[in-house]
Amino acid sequence: MTRSPHGRRWSLRALLLLAVLVASATLAACGSSDDDGATTGTQASTAAAAASTTEAAATADIPPFEGAEADLPTSFPEPEIKDGFAFTIGYSNPSKAVPALGAQQAAVEAEVERLGGKTVVLDAGMSIQKQATDVEQLINQGVDAIILSAMDPNSLTPLLERASKEGIPVFINDLPYKAGLPPVENVAASILSGNDRSAYERAKLVAEQFPGATYGLIGIGIPAPMLDYYVSQVKYWGEKMGLKYVDRVDAETDSPEAGAKAAAALLAKDPDIDVIFAAGDGLAVGAVTAAKQAGNTDVKIVGVGGYKQALQAVKDGDLLATWFTDSGELHRQLVWAAYDTLTEQGGELPAQVTLGNGKIITKDNADTITDPIG
Repeated sequence: MTRSPHGRRWSLRALLLLAVLVASATLAACGSSDDDGATTGTQASTAAAAASTTEAAATADIPPFEGAEADLPTSFPEPEIKDGFAFTIGYSNPSKAVPALGAQQAAVEAEVERLGGKTVVLDAGMSIQKQATDVEQLINQGVDAIILSAMDPNSLTPLLERASKEGIPVFINDLPYKAGLPPVENVAASILSGNDRSAYERAKLVAEQFPGATYGLIGIGIPAPMLDYYVSQVKYWGEKMGLKYVDRVDAETDSPEAGAKAAAALLAKDPDIDVIFAAGDGLAVGAVTAAKQAGNTDVKIVGVGGYKQALQAVKDGDLLATWFTDSGELHRQLVWAAYDTLTEQGGELPAQVTLGNGKIITKDNADTITDPIG
């Protein structure tokens, strides 16, 4: 197609990938416990287990969900299909082998086809250098727009500038990694994965069922602001809801083996800990194994992601809960933003939205997820 300058002014944004980078990291035990959290509330789980959910909720002080993310729209508008409009979307995938990233790619390909376009897909195989080369290749091929999850946004800075100069809008998720940060230049629009909402809802579930419970965090040992935010935001909301923080241990990868090792370290430091929040479903499943090996059947474990294995663990009662993130919808929304921009449908799109269909999954509603990840 012939590209013309876009008639709208964008407040530019960009991405950091949700839990993409969990494939290679160095084990880092953070071990920074709060003085007032390590010796109090260890009997909360037993007491709360005997109370009904209604009674427990009445004793928990649950603040409303508020903040910059709460004020964002939860979707780009669905565009009107323009008959006969031909377009090409370049898609840079860090690695289709990662289930969540594979789901994102499948959603992009399906939605672009539905809208009448075609997709050029390149796979970086978890190589930051390869992804930069892939984005450069897509620009050289003259695609009409680019959608991606960025492993290292800084490595793409000159390419994003070039794409903007050549009239190729770029759409990325989770950069900035949280709402309220300054926009990143040369990215047309972005969507957040809803990590603040996820942290709030997981902390809320625990605070309602086990008021005052002690808890630990399993993070991921990668020096990426988004991944740290992914974990630390649970602590932020947990403290507001009266939960007692004990410690945090970061795992090597988002895998059951790494999760088991991190959970074992947490349980060794505080065998009476009530709850473990894991920064990925793989970690959560591994934490279940570690708890069983330690003979601790009372600790409650909460995951995040909505992976098939974790959903089954929730159904079996091994996990208290997980958070389902609709990875496909995350990038389907970026296709909508790109198509709306290319077809100049009128009106200024929001520079950033947040994924609005994530939800907490417990044993009561686990069967509602009919298309889990993985």
